[in-house]
Amino acid sequence: MVTECLVQRIWIDPGSSANVMTQITFDWLKIAPEKLKPTGNPLLDFDGKWVEPIGIVELPVLADKRELMESFVVVAIHPSYNLLMGRGWIHRVQGVPSTLHQIMSCLSLDRSRVIDIYGDQVAAKECYSVTLKADGKGKRPVWSDILR
Repeated sequence: MVTECLVQRIWIDPGSSANVMTQITFDWLKIAPEKLKPTGNPLLDFDGKWVEPIGIVELPVLADKRELMESFVVVAIHPSYNLLMGRGWIHRVQGVPSTLHQIMSCLSLDRSRVIDIYGDQVAAKECYSVTLKADGKGKRPVWSDILR
């Protein structure tokens, strides 16, 4: 959950140094534009082009009873995912992601057990299919089921 909204289609990417939010998701979450802080650092887009971020916003992210304040780089791109959680967040939740199995394992808050956060295989395949149909440029957003 982000700002008390259940967001679907989140990509957990251990190769990303930043958490990324699309401008469409930012608008959908109804976040006040004045919460955006400027940034002068360009970001490498999913299709290999440099994009200028709209700004950075800090928001609470809840994953299995663990809430962390996370910074998101907001960009005007249209990938098939609504959010991308990078390795900083993965490390803070002590997560071990597997893109093959669409699962991320992490320790519970009291460190007594392992929690598995499952992805949706069907949604992942749909997102991948949409990206392929867009000639690999990720320009067609998928917005069904953002909120359940």
